[in-house]
Amino acid sequence: MRLLLIRHGITQHNIDDMFTGQIDAPLTELGERQAAAAAQYLANEKIDLIVSSDLQRARYTALAIAEHHHLPVLEDPDLREIAMGAWEGCTPAQLQAHNLAEWTAVRGDPVNLAPPGGETFTQLQERVDRALRHYQEHYADKTVLWATHGGFIGTLFCCALKLDLRYRRCFRHDNTSISELIFEQELPWIMRLNDTAHLRMLSETTLLPVS
Repeated sequence: MRLLLIRHGITQHNIDDMFTGQIDAPLTELGERQAAAAAQYLANEKIDLIVSSDLQRARYTALAIAEHHHLPVLEDPDLREIAMGAWEGCTPAQLQAHNLAEWTAVRGDPVNLAPPGGETFTQLQERVDRALRHYQEHYADKTVLWATHGGFIGTLFCCALKLDLRYRRCFRHDNTSISELIFEQELPWIMRLNDTAHLRMLSETTLLPVS
């Protein structure tokens, strides 16, 4: 299976450095233009299946791409971003100011600890593994595109490469960046990582790190 991964376009939460998690935040106007630029960039790619997280920021990004390929967009909740629970809608500065002990504990071990009502990265890994198994089994000889989220993509790279989850932040994924993996052996080939060539035409684009 050839797997194309695209992170959604930018949202106001990204701009404001807020934890979004599973809040259904829309794209900004710039995010919509990023999605359109990515769609044009991928217009000549061979794509057999387009699957999106069921959150609108990913779905809008996927729909922009699908228009060039005359394909439907399937939604899969397993492709959602990690749930951040009580931290969703908050900035790191707010959390450190109001609950420093909780912040320090969770950020010190996010693989095994989660914000109240949220997921650990171990739990997210279970969703990533389930999605990878399903699509590899059913679309082994196809090119599949997933429109998803930064935390999900970083976790996927760790899963695919059999790395400890603490290395997930070594893989940067800017808004509408494109990465590509080919699964034909025990460990996949990394063909592209954080490709943002299509954003060079958007002069106001700000590339933000994954929070």
